[in-house]
Amino acid sequence: MELIAAEIVSVLIIAGILFEHRRSQKGFIQSREDPITSVGFSYLFYLVVSIITHLSMRGYLYLVPWFSMGITLTHMLAIPTYILFWMRAIERRLLPKQRFRILERVQFGMLGLAAIATFSDLAFHRLFIFSEAGRHIEGSGLLYLNYLSGLFILIQVIALFYRWHRIPSYIRMLFLFSSLFLLLSLVFFEWFRQPYLLGLSSTFMLLLSYLVWQRRELSLDLLTRIPNYTAYIEHLKHVVLTHQKTTILMLDIENFRLINSRYGNSHGDIFLQRFAAKLSAFNTQGPAYRLFGNRFALILRRQSHNGVVRIVQAIRAITSEGFVIDGAHITCHVNIAIVETPLKTNTLEEIVDSLDFTMAEIKERRRLPVIIFNQKLVPLRQRKLDILSVLRRAVVQESMVKVFYQPIIATKDNRIVAAEALMRIEDERLGMISPGEFIPAAEMAGLISPLTEIMVRKVCSLLTRYAKQVALISHISINISAEDLHSTDFSRRILDVIEHSGADARKISFEVTESILLTPSDSVEKNWKAITDKGIRFLLDDFGTGYSNLETLVSKPFDIVKLDRSVVSNATNRYELLALITGMLTHLKKRMVAEGVETAEQLEVVKQVGIQFVQGYYFSRPVPEEQFLSWLSGTMFIIPQA
Repeated sequence: MELIAAEIVSVLIIAGILFEHRRSQKGFIQSREDPITSVGFSYLFYLVVSIITHLSMRGYLYLVPWFSMGITLTHMLAIPTYILFWMRAIERRLLPKQRFRILERVQFGMLGLAAIATFSDLAFHRLFIFSEAGRHIEGSGLLYLNYLSGLFILIQVIALFYRWHRIPSYIRMLFLFSSLFLLLSLVFFEWFRQPYLLGLSSTFMLLLSYLVWQRRELSLDLLTRIPNYTAYIEHLKHVVLTHQKTTILMLDIENFRLINSRYGNSHGDIFLQRFAAKLSAFNTQGPAYRLFGNRFALILRRQSHNGVVRIVQAIRAITSEGFVIDGAHITCHVNIAIVETPLKTNTLEEIVDSLDFTMAEIKERRRLPVIIFNQKLVPLRQRKLDILSVLRRAVVQESMVKVFYQPIIATKDNRIVAAEALMRIEDERLGMISPGEFIPAAEMAGLISPLTEIMVRKVCSLLTRYAKQVALISHISINISAEDLHSTDFSRRILDVIEHSGADARKISFEVTESILLTPSDSVEKNWKAITDKGIRFLLDDFGTGYSNLETLVSKPFDIVKLDRSVVSNATNRYELLALITGMLTHLKKRMVAEGVETAEQLEVVKQVGIQFVQGYYFSRPVPEEQFLSWLSGTMFIIPQA
């Protein structure tokens, strides 16, 4: 009776586990690696049959002989069936999908043959001998079924040691102890014909597995239900530890913010879910990972060049095909950074840094959506890491941030009417670092906003210390980034700096590119209004680079439009284009600054089309504060380049 009571308690525990597990999984993408459902239901089936069998054996339940024999045989078969499902759940985690499927078919085939032999023996009574009342007396059939169960466990143990160093230690121990517990239970059952240990160990191990599964849930991305950044880092640790030869792909969905702004966040979430599902189905060697936001990763066995090409083409096929969501066909472009391991030092930090560096290179170069990291890039990566280190120091040591000024000249009399403030970073070891090097690094590291604040503070200092000299110019412009304008507290921080310095806010202007305004947000609008309310103007920079449209010019109060240097440099050959652009801007009553004027010929063309102001190397490169002040005070004069 104690055995029956213990089995009933086990039924209640297992049923509770299954109910809670299924409830927690409702509404999410089901993982094919879920061991709880299949193992739980197979064990529940075993327990129910076992309870019926033991009730019949002890006389608490009367069964007709033929039904009693059937239940007894089912009970015996339930043992290897349950163990097969348990081992199958483990083998799924250990073996590649193709090998697992072959082994799965073999094991189910063996179980099927055992079932046929078992129930066929009802006619022969050679393996199982029953009394007239339908109770099992003796026979070798149960021994063979126990051997089959032991074989299933042995196969799993071999697979476990085959993948021993490639799985997390806690998973490794769980698999090993569950196998040994079940094997010991079978031995105990065979010797003493008592299923106590089998039932106890099975319930305990299933409960432990459920707790481990709950821990695994912490490693899943809540939105896409694929492994998250934590799981990704754990996998990389094993790659490093075992010196595996792998090909790691980091995927970044470009301009995903545009999808959210155009279709809504809910459509963006569905897009990410479907993309993750496609990526997981595509990768037969393991899971896909969602690192954060619109960034994913794959960790594969080392691929040949042709293999990498096929994988990239397959991923591009997924993104170019896109997904239809509520009638909207949404496609995207994906950037792919590739790193092959082992690397030179083969550390986790080196792999992560190499992937981040490669992705940053893709975004900087733009025309190369796929880059494979190699050792030739190491000096370049080291240079960028050094620059990143310098930037982090510069945010604290503001003396490292230098401000250079490039004058804006009136075309009618070559007089300085304004200036653009340009940032430079100076380091004792690296020297003067240009914006082309440190701006991408600062944007990647989230340091651009602190650097902008330092720039504003230094320009304000110039405006207050040399108020007499700067009174002769209309303004000094400062470039701001998308990160600045989208920051919720940007206007508050900047206006606090200006107010605290005592500078005239009307002497300051901000230059923005049109691409920043393509993704409107409440933060942009609030920052824009707060800044313009204080008399600070916005200048439209890089006009004519391909983003240009009339809507932006009309909707935003740009008094001054700066024509990109590419438009000016082609002006001598494509005069009509420049004349068309300037005619349109004149009609809209916009003042214009021609950037990148480097020759007398370009200056002459600019004057002919009626552009009022110019900026470029023909008059001056960006110069330090002292030289700029000398020009303003009249002690030095700008001499155009010959």
